[in-house]
Amino acid sequence: MKILKTLVAGIALAALAAGSAAAQTALKIGHGHSENHSFHQAMTKFSEALEREAPGAFEVTIYPQAQLGSEREMQEQLTTGTLEMTVTGVLAIYEPKITLLELPYLFRDREHILKAQQSEPTQELFATLPDKGIRLVGFLENGFRHITNNTRAINSPADVVGLKIRTPENLAQIETFKTLGASPTPMPFSELYAALRQGVVDGQENPLQGINDGKLFEVQKHLTLTGHIYNSAYVIVSENFFQGLQPEEQEAIETALKEATDWQFAYITERDGELLESLKQAGMEVTEPDQDAFRTATEPAYDAFYQQFGDDARNFVEGIRGL
Repeated sequence: MKILKTLVAGIALAALAAGSAAAQTALKIGHGHSENHSFHQAMTKFSEALEREAPGAFEVTIYPQAQLGSEREMQEQLTTGTLEMTVTGVLAIYEPKITLLELPYLFRDREHILKAQQSEPTQELFATLPDKGIRLVGFLENGFRHITNNTRAINSPADVVGLKIRTPENLAQIETFKTLGASPTPMPFSELYAALRQGVVDGQENPLQGINDGKLFEVQKHLTLTGHIYNSAYVIVSENFFQGLQPEEQEAIETALKEATDWQFAYITERDGELLESLKQAGMEVTEPDQDAFRTATEPAYDAFYQQFGDDARNFVEGIRGL
């Protein structure tokens, strides 16, 4: 009888486990960087935290290195239901005002950034996204953007004039480099290395982790620490996917993601110095120009946003600067 009871109990547990596995919700995450990048590490930590918050509820698969397409393409996949989550830097395609967060020299420091991310003016920028099929669920730090190029060392804004600089498909970077007299050339990050190697563009601008992770030091000589734009990356989910979850599952995703993004913010803050030293050792020649000169030179970039968004842009800038 004991053997029979044990056998029945074992069958029941096996059936329960099989039922639990079958009930798992697939959660695919795509991003455009390598497995060494902090975005990938953060998504791995998110997956681990989500399993703790909702054991057995989700089957998370992470696709790095643009395996599922460019940032723009992965965003579109969220709206069509073929992808559940992605990390993107071109969210302004869906809400142009989001690019206001990337105006040159908008933030004083990282403490100011954290305040701004949780502020009412910032939250209002993302309020229209659910109606377009996507939802912001977290911020990742991309970092302070710096210029690299193969033409010359940059010691002042005048040295940027005439350079063909790759930018993301983002109005803030495009207008910033127009004001500096460069020729901004938007293209996906996944195409950047080849464009630099082939001389399609003279240079580019990215945070240190992007320069390092993309191995841009192999095809770029000069690194200039301008810190001209602070750049977040946005973790977004499919709105249909999110609304199809139980409230406790939604809460589990939000809780796990906060743990992962908090970790990533602290990690990058600490790692900037290591990244800079690594790029120097890789052979990049580093200059540290007067950022005040660049701040003054890029101020006219704000006018393009004031013309496009009117008082909404002015009120946003004043609100963020007043935090």
